[in-house]
Amino acid sequence: MYDTSISEKTKLGTLARYLDGEYWQTKDSIRNEISLCELFQRSSYDLTLDQNRDLTVERLHYVMNMSLMRPHLKDQVKEKQPGFITKSLGITELICSADMATGVKLGVVCGLFGGAITNLGSSEQKNIWYLPVTELEFTGMFAMTERGHGSNVKGILTEAHYEPSTQEFIINTPCEDAQKMYIGNSMKGNYASVFAQLIIDGESQGPHCFMVPIRDRQGVMHPGVTAIDMLHKEGLHGVDNGILIFDHVKIPRENLLSKFGSVSADGLYSSPIQSKGSRFNAMLAALTPTRLGLTVQAMAAMKLGLVIAVRYSHSRRQFGPKDQDEVKIMEHQTQYLRLMPHLAACLALTFTTRFAAAMMDDALCQGEDLQHTRSLQALVAGLKAYSTWQNLACLQECRECTGGMGFMMENRIPGLKCDSDVFVTFEGDNVVMLQVVVRELMTQYAKQMGSSIVGGLIKTWSSSLSDSFRTSALGFSMDAVGGLRFLLKALAYRERVLQRTLAARLYAKVERNKEPFFEAWNSCLHHVTGLALAHIHRVTLEQFALAVQDCPSEEDRTLLTKFCLLHGTSLLYQERAWYLEHNYLTPRTSRQIRSQLLELCRSVKDEALKVVSDFNIPPCCIQAPIAGVANPRASWAFYSLPDHTPSRQAPQVPLMSRTASKL
Repeated sequence: MYDTSISEKTKLGTLARYLDGEYWQTKDSIRNEISLCELFQRSSYDLTLDQNRDLTVERLHYVMNMSLMRPHLKDQVKEKQPGFITKSLGITELICSADMATGVKLGVVCGLFGGAITNLGSSEQKNIWYLPVTELEFTGMFAMTERGHGSNVKGILTEAHYEPSTQEFIINTPCEDAQKMYIGNSMKGNYASVFAQLIIDGESQGPHCFMVPIRDRQGVMHPGVTAIDMLHKEGLHGVDNGILIFDHVKIPRENLLSKFGSVSADGLYSSPIQSKGSRFNAMLAALTPTRLGLTVQAMAAMKLGLVIAVRYSHSRRQFGPKDQDEVKIMEHQTQYLRLMPHLAACLALTFTTRFAAAMMDDALCQGEDLQHTRSLQALVAGLKAYSTWQNLACLQECRECTGGMGFMMENRIPGLKCDSDVFVTFEGDNVVMLQVVVRELMTQYAKQMGSSIVGGLIKTWSSSLSDSFRTSALGFSMDAVGGLRFLLKALAYRERVLQRTLAARLYAKVERNKEPFFEAWNSCLHHVTGLALAHIHRVTLEQFALAVQDCPSEEDRTLLTKFCLLHGTSLLYQERAWYLEHNYLTPRTSRQIRSQLLELCRSVKDEALKVVSDFNIPPCCIQAPIAGVANPRASWAFYSLPDHTPSRQAPQVPLMSRTASKL
């Protein structure tokens, strides 16, 4: 049992509530229920695989039965629910903080399986297939990925042949590459939302989603269905991943989720969207909310790692002036230089994810189909890639900055690394996600340039000429080097140049050199990924700055301003070679940026304790003895919770106009 008394030592104030956002009361209720539950009072790394899975099922049932969860889950079947996405993401982050496997399993059952039903099914199908899940009558799984097709969903090989004489679909796995693979909850779930090629009279109508029985509630497999346990993975041991194989499994015609396509009794296919390509895009767009969930799952891991590393760094002492006491390891420049930029990035992701969730809530409440919000889809795809990569980098630094203690499973960081590693390829490989971002940016660019190639080239040349005049001397005379306006302009400049030059390269390859588009695109992928990350970097800094501006507490606003500056400075510093190549920085101003990075990291190292405390993560979720959570199983690792001493200085910098929120 973890010592929960340390929560009394840290008084949470306005910043904790601001970081929680609109649904802070919901989050507090869930924190309380998790803290009171015996199931979450110990780690599970020393359990067997079966014990881990059984514990995860128990935890999942407890979570789904919590006082606020049942009504919230039932809201999922309703349309135009204000704030549903934002609230769901807050809940997801907290459950993942308590146990990542439970959070992922909840995401599989309610987010993926449930999301497929609620986003792709009719009103009647939602009531039939999802409401029983909210009552824990049965659970489901999401079967899209195949052995031969992961990111390329359009190419899946599983077949669904319609048989008019029996009014049934026959779900079949025609070859080894069509086997559904890595399917979560496959060894315990009862139904699967299976994506397959809908085939009528030998003609495919493209991928559609079908409800397929896997096993009954006593665990007896449905005829024709084979589930193969994939057993041990790097992490997420509580999630039962497996392979599904279908041998001519018959299901009723009504088991086709019919929002975007249906089949009449006599085999006539109809859809509100005539184009197969557009129909496929609409189906995938409807699943966008689940992808945003991965960002908050990564943030949960980041926050836990940072809480542990920052607290330990303020407790552990090593080296110091001759004949004096050793200093806290946080006082060493390399320590705070490694941790503070990640803390700033975590805050930036908190506010940017909140912004994306609000956009999604607004779109859904207005009755918009997500297929028509391509800029939002691109933002979510980019956030998924950036956040999951950032999480892995952050956790590795946290592990190293906690030394041998950080290598011990009892101190949580190794398990977080293993559990969240899969996020970079889960729900879409990150490199593919970045291509989604850039395809939308290129579409926007083409619209801006107009349909005329000549006109577009003139506009491109004019823009290029304008940027060529944006020398470092001119830029610096208008904005102080390192100020927030300067940083925002610098990130926007990099995105703009990468966008323009990619468009020029693709035009030359496809139009002038007549290269096939696939080959032209493939030869520019390094450029593509650079542009996508530049876009996400710019958006995260803008949203961070706007969140600072909206913060009602002057004291919190001052603190967040420092971290916002640090985030922007760190992003610029990472790409300083590019800025030097493009003459946006001189060697002297590049050194200025480096000095600012070092100084900002130093200036926030003490206040980092307040920030990680205001993440408001319960002790039973933190678990680590080195972070001040007493644990009788590892009394040798315990370090007392450090006191927080506020910093006395804060930079005074102008923020930004509200118009900068545009993407």
